[in-house]
Amino acid sequence: MTTQIGKFKIEFWDSIDSLPYDQFTAFNKYVMLDAELGSTVMDFDQKTTKIHRFLASGMIKEGRQALMNLRNVVHNILTETNTRGLAFACLIKKVNGKNLESYDSDHLKELLSKLSKAGLSGAIVYDTTAELKKNLKPN
Repeated sequence: MTTQIGKFKIEFWDSIDSLPYDQFTAFNKYVMLDAELGSTVMDFDQKTTKIHRFLASGMIKEGRQALMNLRNVVHNILTETNTRGLAFACLIKKVNGKNLESYDSDHLKELLSKLSKAGLSGAIVYDTTAELKKNLKPN
């Protein structure tokens, strides 16, 4: 799968299953963090609502855990760490014909910043990630 974002020709892996192991591990880490914690104001709102429900039900242990998760969401927002975006970047195989050499978070954030300036949108991130997840081969 390929797409053009501004001056960048982006080639993605055919499926998550075809990712090199280290990249697959990084992708899974970011997907799990996104699912559990999130990194947006909407995620913050959802976590706050969840905490209120736990506390209203007397579920103190669960409320404390949700509060720690909320702390992590705030950290992600303040450090501009979007875990869904990082997972998306792990799916990129090549940019303008060149293989990505590094999948560490700083490099991925830099790449996402460049792509954002060229027209990368949240919709592209969500749609592409969802499309490639569909191509995951069952075990």
